[in-house]
Amino acid sequence: MPLRRVILAPVLSLSACLVSLPAAAADAEMTDDQAVQLSNAIFADITRGKPAAAIEKADQLIAAFNLRQARRAHVCAESNEQAEALARHNDREVTMELTIVGAAWCDGYFAKGYAMIDLGKGKDALPWLQLAHDRAPLNAHYTNELAEWFKSQRDWTRSYGLFEEALKSAETAPGDRRPFYKARALRGMGFAKIEMGQLDEAEALFNQSLTFEPNSPAAMNELKYIKQIRGKPNT
Repeated sequence: MPLRRVILAPVLSLSACLVSLPAAAADAEMTDDQAVQLSNAIFADITRGKPAAAIEKADQLIAAFNLRQARRAHVCAESNEQAEALARHNDREVTMELTIVGAAWCDGYFAKGYAMIDLGKGKDALPWLQLAHDRAPLNAHYTNELAEWFKSQRDWTRSYGLFEEALKSAETAPGDRRPFYKARALRGMGFAKIEMGQLDEAEALFNQSLTFEPNSPAAMNELKYIKQIRGKPNT
């Protein structure tokens, strides 16, 4: 079946304007504009410290996206470059009819996982963070958060691999977000390397992160910690 390529209009933020879908995919109960509005409301609840309210809204967005998924495979992108990359990957390796929509449509999965962590239900968050990653596979922000989950479980190998994936995915992120995503991914990789006892590699990663976020307190504190470890006997 030939690939159906739907390219995004320029995206200004994580939950910005969405592309207009073809008529065959546009008859879902929720519109693109409503998805953006609901996504913004979800993150507003999280910011105000209302994770339960955020989850309730996230469930509505998830249900609407699942309705679209039942009709045709969808993936989310947050930039034109990301949409093009997803289309090329699908054309090369999957060869299926695919609709590419804006980031807001996948925010429900991500926000539900994030809100569950806020509620102290970290283990319940994993399936939702994983779904967000799977349905927006080039979203570096989602991938960084999934990596953080495995970091919290002290799964250093899995955490490192996901942070590394986020670093690569950041190349297709909106330009103003790339330095933030890259710096965060590199710090995560460095943290995992410390825990694996690979201090030279960890130091290099934290220094690299400073090229994207100069004077980052998080990176500089970890570099100081590496020096402290090296200064201890038998290290």
